[in-house]
Amino acid sequence: MTERVAIDLHVHTALSPCAAEEMTPPAILLQAERRGIRVVGVVDHSTARNAQAVLEAAPAFEVRVLVGLEIESAEGVHILALFDAAEAAMAMDARVAEHLPDRLNRIDVFGPQYLLDPMGDVTGEDSRLLSTAVDLGIEQIADLTVAEGGLAVPAHIDRRANGLLPTLGFVPPGLQADLWELSPNVRPRKAREMWPELRTRALMNGSDAHFPEDIGDVPTWIPAQLADAPLCLADWGREVARELLGQAE
Repeated sequence: MTERVAIDLHVHTALSPCAAEEMTPPAILLQAERRGIRVVGVVDHSTARNAQAVLEAAPAFEVRVLVGLEIESAEGVHILALFDAAEAAMAMDARVAEHLPDRLNRIDVFGPQYLLDPMGDVTGEDSRLLSTAVDLGIEQIADLTVAEGGLAVPAHIDRRANGLLPTLGFVPPGLQADLWELSPNVRPRKAREMWPELRTRALMNGSDAHFPEDIGDVPTWIPAQLADAPLCLADWGREVARELLGQAE
């Protein structure tokens, strides 16, 4: 029997204002390792400024790490932009920064946005309002992500708040995405029953973890050799999609 391992591609650090202060690089990776998560995606709202710290912390743990951003499109839909290098993630960060509204974070309302080092110590704060929409459509965000060598994953597509299907009511035909994330509340089989247009989509669950105990809460399972496959991220995403579609048959 093929060994299968868990992946969770949607975890936030303390740079996201809605995440707990203990969501530091070592705490996230230690919890992922303890929960048996082989591949973890670490993102923050509208920025990847903690990506380098997470990747520098990663060699101490038996977890493959992807880094990136969770971006809210002009339509109000969330999409993950995942990368396997800090340089690519920060290139996307710079693109997104150009399209963020010029507003400051209100700590009293949204909470602090901590910049962290690999040990988890606070090195500063991001003063921008990050939990807000950019002036780019979801298809534009996906195109930019793919152009930077990343993996575009529509996030929690079933969720009423910022989910693609409740927000738009349809799947944009030009949206470049191999993987489609469901919230922890809906499993792929049920989602395909609810939305027939998802029958040909590779669906996975992500935790959208904002607290350590939520990491890997509802994982997605793939073959162990695929989790560690030395593929470029685009090819890796396509292989994971092929595997998940095969499981659905």
